[in-house]
Amino acid sequence: MRTQGSATELEKVRMFAANMFEQDLPSGSIARSLKVGPQTVRRWRRTYNACGRDGLGSRKHPGSKPRLNPQQHERLAQLLLLTPGQCGFERYPWTTSLIADLIRREFAVSYHHDTVGFLLRDLGFSWQKPACRAKERDEARVEAWRREVWPGILKKVSPGRA
Repeated sequence: MRTQGSATELEKVRMFAANMFEQDLPSGSIARSLKVGPQTVRRWRRTYNACGRDGLGSRKHPGSKPRLNPQQHERLAQLLLLTPGQCGFERYPWTTSLIADLIRREFAVSYHHDTVGFLLRDLGFSWQKPACRAKERDEARVEAWRREVWPGILKKVSPGRA
């Protein structure tokens, strides 16, 4: 299990370990003082001996190369501000499947609809759920019912069940 902390905090711990390696302290005492496992210290020592302090530095986590460049990200964000109808789709509202189709059509890049959610989050969009309301709904009548009828119903119910 990964130790808790940011990449810079964990790098700082490894650099403390490097200082202790230079003092020829045993792995067990280093592990106890840094509150890490002895196997971790032995792995750090092997890396330190092979690569020096640079080997113990933080590195960006590897991942796949982005399929869309920054300009395409900007264009996608602009397209998502339009309605699906304005982008040539018959369905409404935007869904991740629909956005995956948009990306495929506009940029010739294929994304799974589950991955589109991560892409949207990175673009600054958040998940929204449309309010399900009947077209015939009369807000004034609903509010009047809440004010006049609902309190009477609450009085009829025992306090523990309301």
